[in-house]
Amino acid sequence: MITKPQFSVGSLIQHAHLGIGRIAGYSGEFYVIHFKGDVRNVPFSYQEMKPLETTEDPELQRIKLAVREVLGDFGWIESDLEVSKRWLGGVVRLIPGKDDIQPKDIPIESFIKKVIGVREKLRVLEQKINNHAVLDAADKVELQGYITRCYGSLTTFNALFSDKASNFVGSGSAE
Repeated sequence: MITKPQFSVGSLIQHAHLGIGRIAGYSGEFYVIHFKGDVRNVPFSYQEMKPLETTEDPELQRIKLAVREVLGDFGWIESDLEVSKRWLGGVVRLIPGKDDIQPKDIPIESFIKKVIGVREKLRVLEQKINNHAVLDAADKVELQGYITRCYGSLTTFNALFSDKASNFVGSGSAE
């Protein structure tokens, strides 16, 4: 039996466990919902979710949603945390080598947000090194090499990104 959505795109909802979110779209039989700092896929059949009443004009809500989508399309705001759609709602499972220790599940959206944070901090560090007034050219090249090798170590996570422009690039044969 195919379940149909009961909430429209753009609706504000109150989720029993995740709090307030906005429905950004549909994927199969799931809502794609943006919660503060997180994106989750929630089945249409999930019963512990209710619409959130707002006093805001519905037409104004639709305009805000349209503007947010356009800005996201042009990369001016993060719309899906850059994570590839196939990973939304998934988990990273850490399985210990000992049987008496519980595995740990981390929502993939939280995990990728941390990886993106590392990337952004490396970019800022790179800019600070390149614009540093006291470092000489040789020191800048040496420090830049460490950053490039960090990017190379992080290329494992490129499979998580939806856009190739978000990928990590380390030192390769082109350098």
